[in-house]
Amino acid sequence: MKNQALAFLKRSMQAAVELIAFFPLILMLAAFAFPESVALGWVTFLVVYYITGILLRTVLRKKPKIASVLLGVIITFSLAYSVFGWGLPLWASYSVGVVLLFRGMSFVERRWEEVFPSAALWVGILIYFVAYFFYKHSMTLMPYAGLVARMGFIYTGISLIIFNLQQLKRATLSRNGEPVLSSGLLRHNRLLIALTFILIGIVANLSRLKEAVLWLVNAIILLIVKVILFLSNLVPMSEPGGEMPPDGGMLDMLPEAEPRAPNIFDYIFEVLAYVLSIAFVIALVAALAMMLYRVMRRLIKLLARLIQEEEWMGTDAGYVDVKEKVIDLKTLGKEYASRWKHWLTSLIEREPRWEDLSDVTQKVRYLYRRFLIRCISLGYRPKSYMTPNEIKEDLKAWNERKGRQADVLIPLYNLVKYGKDAEKLIDHRSLDELADMIDKRFGD
Repeated sequence: MKNQALAFLKRSMQAAVELIAFFPLILMLAAFAFPESVALGWVTFLVVYYITGILLRTVLRKKPKIASVLLGVIITFSLAYSVFGWGLPLWASYSVGVVLLFRGMSFVERRWEEVFPSAALWVGILIYFVAYFFYKHSMTLMPYAGLVARMGFIYTGISLIIFNLQQLKRATLSRNGEPVLSSGLLRHNRLLIALTFILIGIVANLSRLKEAVLWLVNAIILLIVKVILFLSNLVPMSEPGGEMPPDGGMLDMLPEAEPRAPNIFDYIFEVLAYVLSIAFVIALVAALAMMLYRVMRRLIKLLARLIQEEEWMGTDAGYVDVKEKVIDLKTLGKEYASRWKHWLTSLIEREPRWEDLSDVTQKVRYLYRRFLIRCISLGYRPKSYMTPNEIKEDLKAWNERKGRQADVLIPLYNLVKYGKDAEKLIDHRSLDELADMIDKRFGD
């Protein structure tokens, strides 16, 4: 339980890094689509999709993935509806959230380096570098410029830590498994990163630091003056004649600065910000289409496998000498329709009963097919390339009882399929006894 909690915390932090990397683009989309009172809440709620996907897949790791997906879709929709109600924010959030839900599940199933490679970290830095100009010059995005600057500062520090850790792992030249790094080495490298980050902060905020130092100097001077005045009040002094002019502020006499009208560059950045938001929406739609394409491709592969298994059963579940089949997306539809029609026809047709069979070959094939169907229903999975003798040996390894039963039936099947004069060598009465054995003993 403790390991699961630590794994959940680690993957949640990884999801947060991914969300922070694309935060400027997501916030830009929300700022243009929703009012200012909704935009930040809409972006923050995206974390719920990540956490839901990670939590469900961590808890239901041994269950089929479809169970986690269905449960996650229901839970996230309910939460989004309770927060946003029925409207555009709900459907916009849910469209993005479905992708994030699957991303959260991918964090549990795969290594983070595969889901979020190092190149994506560099892309995030580039996004912050470019997006900051839009946030500084667009009238719609300007209220969020300070927030984006702070998030960029945090993301830079996170990226430095991740890059340094990856570099240390590569420096170990380890090929097998995860490299092990000493705690002392990690501690010194993190200290170096902290100092580097502090230096970056000083350089980036040099003007603010200058103002802070000037304020501190003025505060110290003012404190000294107040101490001197306090001490001087303790000594009696004669009052000077005349009145001192009021301590008015000269700055109050200056006229207030008029607000600056937007120039041509502000309008250009506004238009570019809209274009960037539209491009982000197109990329999101493309990601949804790609996800749908992958789901459909997996579904098609599953149908193709089912068709091949049905075809294997239709050939007496025996040995196929040379059989090669190429299935692609174009021919699969026609073939599947043909198979479906054939399956419906086979349902209408009545399978011949044992009493209707008069030929030895038909009876042996009938018994062999029934025996294999029974084994498959119990969990046995033969391979389509196996010969009957290989199936017999495989059955012995799978189930000793079924292997002994195969020792009786498969030699008769080989005689019928590959031998001659099966009618003379196999007695009808022995086949009737074998049929009774299948109904009574083989069905166990």
